[in-house]
Amino acid sequence: MTLNDRRQQILTAALATLREHGSAGFTQARVAARAGVRQSHLTYYFGTRLALLQAVARLAVDGQLAAIDSVFAGPSRTSVAKALANVTVRHESTRVLMALVQAADQEPSLRALCRELAEGIAERTEGFVKRLNVLATREHAHLLHALSVGLAVVDLATQRPNSKRRAAAMLDTTFSLMTSKARS
Repeated sequence: MTLNDRRQQILTAALATLREHGSAGFTQARVAARAGVRQSHLTYYFGTRLALLQAVARLAVDGQLAAIDSVFAGPSRTSVAKALANVTVRHESTRVLMALVQAADQEPSLRALCRELAEGIAERTEGFVKRLNVLATREHAHLLHALSVGLAVVDLATQRPNSKRRAAAMLDTTFSLMTSKARS
């Protein structure tokens, strides 16, 4: 196994650990066990828990932005609302993002990654909303992002039935309101 393969194996285990246990349960020992390596091997690749968390945060941010790119590639407002709802109610992603938000409260380097994610999502959202022929501002994009995050957090906490359908309807309604406001 190459060094890059081992590093990726550790990162995959670390992301899975964060999904399952959140920030509080994210320990080097737990990640090493999940990756099937000794903790000394893990610390060879990631000297501290923070270094490991930063690498996982980078992986999560890149993955989330790629998912958003895929969502906004949809052909219609309704298809995008449905695709965004699917991303919104993906509990494992919400758990990771919530853990990173919690950790960012104490660590400036993680705050920078959270800002990068928020701005990346706002930029992509603004581009999509403009495709709807809406005179969108960055604030509109942040509003849509805030709605999506709120839906994700509430759905994770409540896990109500039909959450995808409900989220898609709320997002489609928001898009509809934005486009009708633009026509006024």
